[in-house]
Amino acid sequence: MSFRNRWIIAGAFLMLAAAVLPGPAGAGQSREREKDAVAYREAYNLVLQEKWDEALKAMENLVKEFPKSGWADDAVFWKCYAREKLGQSPESVFQCYQEFISTHPQSEWADDARANMVRLGSALAKAGKPEYEARVRTLEEDQEVDVRLAALYALKDLGDSESLKTIIDLYDTTKNPHLRSRIVFMLQDFKSPEAFAKLKDIALNDPDPQSRRMALLSMAQSEDPEAINLLKEVAKSGKDEEQRKAAVVSLMEAKDPAVASLLIDIALNEQNPEIARMAVMGLQNAQGPEAREAILRILKESKSPAIRKAALMSLGGKPDPATLPYLREVILNGQDKELARMALFMAGEIQGPESLAFLKEILAASQDVEIQKNALLAIGQHGGEGVQEILLDAAVNAADEKLAEMAILGMRDTGGAVPTDKLLDLLKKTKSNRVKRAVFIALADEKGGAPIGVLGQLLKSETDSDLKRTIIMTLGQTQNDEAVPYLLEAARDKDGRAATAAVMALGQIGTPKAKAALREIVEKRESQEPKKEQPKQSP
Repeated sequence: MSFRNRWIIAGAFLMLAAAVLPGPAGAGQSREREKDAVAYREAYNLVLQEKWDEALKAMENLVKEFPKSGWADDAVFWKCYAREKLGQSPESVFQCYQEFISTHPQSEWADDARANMVRLGSALAKAGKPEYEARVRTLEEDQEVDVRLAALYALKDLGDSESLKTIIDLYDTTKNPHLRSRIVFMLQDFKSPEAFAKLKDIALNDPDPQSRRMALLSMAQSEDPEAINLLKEVAKSGKDEEQRKAAVVSLMEAKDPAVASLLIDIALNEQNPEIARMAVMGLQNAQGPEAREAILRILKESKSPAIRKAALMSLGGKPDPATLPYLREVILNGQDKELARMALFMAGEIQGPESLAFLKEILAASQDVEIQKNALLAIGQHGGEGVQEILLDAAVNAADEKLAEMAILGMRDTGGAVPTDKLLDLLKKTKSNRVKRAVFIALADEKGGAPIGVLGQLLKSETDSDLKRTIIMTLGQTQNDEAVPYLLEAARDKDGRAATAAVMALGQIGTPKAKAALREIVEKRESQEPKKEQPKQSP
């Protein structure tokens, strides 16, 4: 079809679209579609009239005003075309078409844009710009590849022996890597002995390592015994490390129960740590006690942190109380802090009294502060009966203030009521500002509100500026009129930061009583400001 005929057909289609557009009574979205279609029709009429300057401006305005319109790609194409007609530099027009194809690769105008780029690039190459010759060659090759790919997919859908022969012949003759990779995955879809024979030949003998890997990866999730056996063979004894990795990756997706035995063997005995790690990860999908026992054995015996981490991650999908002894060893042996942290959180995900008792034991047995902190977090994550008591005991008796803080804050996440009276008793006993601040935060988050009277008295007696502001913010979060007198008094504090925090807390409460307090503060501040002396008048 000629380019001019495409103009005419596009114009007719546009008029037809405009004719069926909903009227003003339609929904807002329909009216928006109508606006962009009208704008495009008007701009396109300028193209048909060859008023290139006006057309360019109209198309630019449409793209700017309706960037998500269905007509946006059309407008961008005509914008490039108008620039060419206006005599702008061929280089800039070439770039315009290139950006259009990059942004709108599926546009119906993409082929026309490529054709125009070939024409412009050829002219530029003849004009002494040899760099455009290579770009034109690439465009021509891309067009050829697109056509051939479309034909290939049509042949694949036919699925007969003649189609298969054509596809295999093309693989053997083409040097285009894009075509070759597509053909490899098409061969797996044929489900025929001839197709598998070719795929096997590529996997074992193709001189291109990327093609060999692609052939192996295409067999993932295959239920063909021949494919599974080939993958096993390459995974266990392949000479190429990358080929073996590709085979292991494909085996990870296989549904054959016998695959688990091979992955176990590789995980336990493989000298290449990366391949062993991949095999361990593959065991995560394996079913049955054999795979589970292998993961636990790897977790216990492996000297490689990466492989032990992979084993722990494979175990993480299905932890249960039987894994707790293995997790204990990982946590307490002190070899790897990151693994210990992962193991603690896995224990926190195991429901029931056994795992909670386990976490409590770790908290008491470990002398490592980081392990203790993560144990407290895991206990809070675990939740359930007895968790509040464990955290409160840690908050009261922990020698490290960071642990006490972690325990107090952990109480907020358990879902149960915070033991207000016990926290207030801790507040009176502790000398740690860090612990005090955690108590105030926990009380502020307590459902039903913090004990305002107690917080008010603590505010009056507190001398630390940061803690005063924490109490003030806690009082503001109550959004209760009972807090207003305490905040009004704090607003008169000589500590400017505390006074400012009190004003903001009153604004947060926002009740009529709080607003009255804010007006009182304003009026009192105004009355306290020194008055300017009037200049004396001359007699």
